Amino acid sequence: MDQKTVEKLEGKIEDAIAEVILKMGLKKLPLLPARHTIQMMAKAAVAVYEAVADEDERKSQDRP
Repeated sequence: MDQKTVEKLEGKIEDAIAEVILKMGLKKLPLLPARHTIQMMAKAAVAVYEAVADEDERKSQDRP
């Protein structure tokens, strides 16, 4: 994926993660992560997505 798309996806996932964590709060979660931790969670999610997308693309190229 191009870098602009990756950055946009990371931003959207960061927002979603932060929203869920804040809504659940400390009553259900053991801690509220720092912003940097949320950023790293989003980057990890996008890396997994990219790996699956790359694998799928390779498989589709191998098919006749």
